[in-house]
Amino acid sequence: MITLLKNTDRVKIACLAQLVNVIAPIMTETGGAAWRQTTFYPFMQAANFGHGVVLHPVIDSPSYACEDFDEVPYIESVAIYNEKNNEVIVFAVNRSIDEDMDFTVDLQGFSPKSVNAFSDMSGYDCKQTNTKTDGAVKPKESKAAQIENNSLKASLRPLSWNMIRIGL
Repeated sequence: MITLLKNTDRVKIACLAQLVNVIAPIMTETGGAAWRQTTFYPFMQAANFGHGVVLHPVIDSPSYACEDFDEVPYIESVAIYNEKNNEVIVFAVNRSIDEDMDFTVDLQGFSPKSVNAFSDMSGYDCKQTNTKTDGAVKPKESKAAQIENNSLKASLRPLSWNMIRIGL
């Protein structure tokens, strides 16, 4: 999702391969229930709040090695300036399995006034899914962000998807 948002100057439309069932963000039963899967929420937040000018951040993050890459940053992020709503929206991922990560965004050129909203998806087993009777895996409100001077300071929980809306 973040990679898609970072490249909106080149990508004008994006599609999900499957919209319902199998690996989709919405699951259904024939003639029965429909429910939102865990992958639904990042797409929904990006579609609802990812409007405006993409700001390409310079990210300084610890990293880890994996089978295919020597340096994978724990933190991945993108910011969007929405002039119409007079806010900056920050989407961020913390890939650490077990550590909260301090997250600071220097809002050069803006005058941040408040954190309008901060939601995170975290604290779940990484293989947990939603079912028709249990839709527990979804974003929840967080208070772990504040404006200090001209910066956003936040704490990103392990294995989390985060959306922070900053009022200007």
